[in-house]
Amino acid sequence: MLDSFRLVHYLRFFAGALVVIWIFVQFGGTGDRHDQYADLFRQFRDQRKVFISDFLNHDVSGPYVGDGLSDLCATKKWTPGLILTCDAVPGGMADVKNGILTCIRIAIEMGAEVILPDIMIRSTMDLAVIAPHDSGPRRGQPLSHFFDREYLFNTLGEFCPELKIHNSLNDFFDDPNVLEPVKMDIYKVPGVTIASNMGKSAGKLVQKGELLGEQIHAMLDKKSPPKNRKYPFRVDLRPTPSYMMPAFADAPPLRRHFGRMLRVRQDLRALAAAVLFNLQKAFDLQIDPRKGIDIDAFVGIELRTQNDPLRFPDYTIQASDALSYVIANNLSQVYLTEGATSDNITSFTERCRDFNVAVVTKEDLVEGADASKLASLSYDERFLVDYEVAIRAGLFTGHAQSSFAWSVGLRREFAFGEAGSSNSSHLNGTLRWHNQYSTLYGKNFVGDDLRRAIWP
Repeated sequence: MLDSFRLVHYLRFFAGALVVIWIFVQFGGTGDRHDQYADLFRQFRDQRKVFISDFLNHDVSGPYVGDGLSDLCATKKWTPGLILTCDAVPGGMADVKNGILTCIRIAIEMGAEVILPDIMIRSTMDLAVIAPHDSGPRRGQPLSHFFDREYLFNTLGEFCPELKIHNSLNDFFDDPNVLEPVKMDIYKVPGVTIASNMGKSAGKLVQKGELLGEQIHAMLDKKSPPKNRKYPFRVDLRPTPSYMMPAFADAPPLRRHFGRMLRVRQDLRALAAAVLFNLQKAFDLQIDPRKGIDIDAFVGIELRTQNDPLRFPDYTIQASDALSYVIANNLSQVYLTEGATSDNITSFTERCRDFNVAVVTKEDLVEGADASKLASLSYDERFLVDYEVAIRAGLFTGHAQSSFAWSVGLRREFAFGEAGSSNSSHLNGTLRWHNQYSTLYGKNFVGDDLRRAIWP
């Protein structure tokens, strides 16, 4: 009885000591000493949970920097009651992201309030059909289907408080005039000139995005003279182009960070963290989500051979380029993203094995609840998981026709590396763009408009 009493007493003492240590780690000490205590305490916690927590709390680019966004919003003239709505955005994760950002940017240029667009889900029967039943106003899933809505609203609220965001048209149930908007095709606005046409639903790149607000207001003033205009006054953008604004022309603080306001939704980021944790275990790597990337860690590769609206090079070309890249960089661990057929995944894995290169996919790295979660995701949601893993790879390669590859490459450039080059030839294959962290293959000028229009 006495021994049991002593055991309980010791356990209480030990638990209390741990609480004291935790409080000291969290609130006591500074600098190196604080870090040493924090690292010591972390050893007593579940390493998987610690890794996922670190992943969720540390962005590869560091905290969001909103100076460029604040400066942009401060220069605009805002009109209370002027409301922009945007048609649902179709396409892959990179296309949808840029389309939503385009809607936000047009609203800022107009000085308008905004109802953010939905996400149009591609056909599950044919992945090449990104806008099924495409007639009339597009309908889809809410923005939160892909992205962290709370993070977006908090970011805009902090750095662009002038921009008022409405949940939906239901906010105007007692304003019937909102139901009959002025319809706007951005390319038919007088004065708007086109730099290039990317075809399909991707859009056309305009020449001078900084003039867009002035041009739109001139058009609206003709259709509805300001002295007779009643507010709220709604303008409906249809369609919402994914690649329209010349993002490359933005000042660096804006270009580098504007796209980061759209962050992958939290549960998918947690799944990506679990994938990355298991990947480091499988390859015996040391990956710390709190720090930058280890260029010798693993290679992220995108092969696009599944049915797609765009025509990518044959599998043999893509696979040859990717394997040459891995061998040239003397690495032996590959993470293969979504995009390839199961037969091509098998073929690529077997071919890599001939060169002592190991290949894994998401499916190889999850089990239990994570495996069930992954199996429930759509094709494009799975790309969101891959995006979070790929931006943390040591190296990354894909094809320059892929908006996903450009989003990953440019995000990594802004986070880790210097400007890429379009005419380098130090590796086998036809290089389109590369820097020390990422390489995209493709013929001259392939994907150039994506590079110019993407906010990564």
